[in-house]
Amino acid sequence: MYSKLDSQTTQTTTMGVLRTKDWLLCLADFLWSAVVIAPLVVLYWRGSWDLLDDLVYPPEKEGSIKLEDAPHPAIQKQMSGLVCYLVGLFIRITLDLSKFHVGEFLRTKSKYIRLSCSWVFNAVYALAGVSFWRGVWFLMRLDIGVGTLQLLVVLCGSLSVLIFTKVPKSLISSPLAISLDKHEVTFQNGTFFRKTPEAGCWFLIDVIFTNLVIRQLIVFCWWSLWSLENQFLLKNHIGMADFDVSYDSLLMGYAGAMLSLCLDKLIQNMTTTKLYIVKPAATMITVLAFFSSVNVWRGVWSMLDHYFLPTLDTDENYIIGHMAGIVALTAIMVANTISNDSIVLDSETEDAVNIGYWRQSSRKEEQEEMVPIIE
Repeated sequence: MYSKLDSQTTQTTTMGVLRTKDWLLCLADFLWSAVVIAPLVVLYWRGSWDLLDDLVYPPEKEGSIKLEDAPHPAIQKQMSGLVCYLVGLFIRITLDLSKFHVGEFLRTKSKYIRLSCSWVFNAVYALAGVSFWRGVWFLMRLDIGVGTLQLLVVLCGSLSVLIFTKVPKSLISSPLAISLDKHEVTFQNGTFFRKTPEAGCWFLIDVIFTNLVIRQLIVFCWWSLWSLENQFLLKNHIGMADFDVSYDSLLMGYAGAMLSLCLDKLIQNMTTTKLYIVKPAATMITVLAFFSSVNVWRGVWSMLDHYFLPTLDTDENYIIGHMAGIVALTAIMVANTISNDSIVLDSETEDAVNIGYWRQSSRKEEQEEMVPIIE
C-alpha cells in the first residue's frame, strides 16, 4: 500500500515538474520568437518590399524625364502593383506545382546539395510571396480605396469566409507562428484541399484556388486591418516615411501576443468537450492572434523605418535589410518563416500559436523522463 502511494506521489511530482518545464520552454519560445525571429522576419519583408518599390515601375526622378512625358503617379502605382501581383502569382503557382517533385528529387541527394537547393527554393518562394502581397496591397488601395466603410466590409467579409472555410489560423504570423528549416516543412503540402500531383487536374485546380482565392483573402484581411488602424492609430504607411513610430501598435501587438499565448495554453488544458464552448473560444483566440500579429508587424516595421541604419541611402538600407534578414534567419534555422504561408486547417492542429523552437530539442528528453502510471 505504501509502495503504491509512494509511486503515485512520485508520478504526480514528475508530471508537475514536466508541466512547469513545458511552461518555461513555452515562455522561452515566445521570447525568442518575439524578440529575435519576428524583427528579423519584418526586416526581410521591409527590405524586399521597398526594393520592389525601386525596381518595379519606380517614380521618375526629378529631371530624368520631361514633365509632360512622365506617367501619372496613379498609373505608375497601378502598373507597379499589377506587375508585382502577376509575377508573384505566376512564380508561386509554378513553385507550388513543382514543390512535390523538387522535394522528392532533393531527398535522394547529399545533405549539402539538399540544404543548398532547399535554401534557394525558399528564397525564391519568399521573394515571390513579398511581390504577390505587395501587388495585392497596392491594387486594393488604388481600386477599393481606404474609406472606413470599404475597409470594414473587406475585413469582415474576408475574415468570415476564412472562418467559415475553417482556415483562420492561416492569418497568424510571427511572433505567434514560426516554421523551422526542415526538408518536410519547406516542401510540405500547403494547399487548401491538400491534393497531390497524383490527383491530376484536381491538383492544378487546388493550387490555383489556393493562390487566387484563399491567399488573397489572407492579404485582404491584413491590408484592411492595417489600413483601418492607420485611421485611428499612429499612421504607418508601407514604403513611406512617417513622422512617428507606431508605439501604440507595438505595445498592443506584443500585449495581445502574450495574451493569445496564455489563452491558447489554457484552452488546450480545458477538460470540457462541449463544442459550443471550445469552438467559439478557439476562434476568438485565433482572431486575437491575427490582430496581434498585424500590430507587431506595424510596430516593428515603423521602428525599422526610423532606427535601422537611418544614415544610409535608402537602396543600401533595403538591400542590407533583405540580406541580413534572410541570412540571420538561416543561421538560426527558421528561414522558412519568411515564406511559409501554407494554409492551416483547423482539423490539423488544435493550437492557434505555433512557436515551438526550444521545445523541439527537448521533446525527446521529456518523453524519456515520462513515468508510466502503473496501477
